[in-house]
Amino acid sequence: MASSKSNIIALWMVAMFLTMTTMEGIKVAAVCNTDMKGINNQCYSVIFGNPPSQPSMQCCNLIQQADLPCLCKYKYLLYTLGVDVKKAMEIPGKCGKQNPCY
Repeated sequence: MASSKSNIIALWMVAMFLTMTTMEGIKVAAVCNTDMKGINNQCYSVIFGNPPSQPSMQCCNLIQQADLPCLCKYKYLLYTLGVDVKKAMEIPGKCGKQNPCY
């Protein structure tokens, strides 16, 4: 169960990385048909808040629509970004989304 949460957070963190890269002015191609900017805007405090907040309905709606199986391909990037992978992997579960990485 813990490793399934880890994989989901990894997916989430890839989305966060790609969104932050886009926000810094580097144009990034769409990844996995997922609204990375929306996820970053709506779910940022869940990962980076101190203390982290619960995901909002808007955050969960975006997570429900995200192509998490596709994002699984990029989960290895999360660890290199210094992101709290544990926090990120908890978001889909809190939004009722199953782990697609298994």
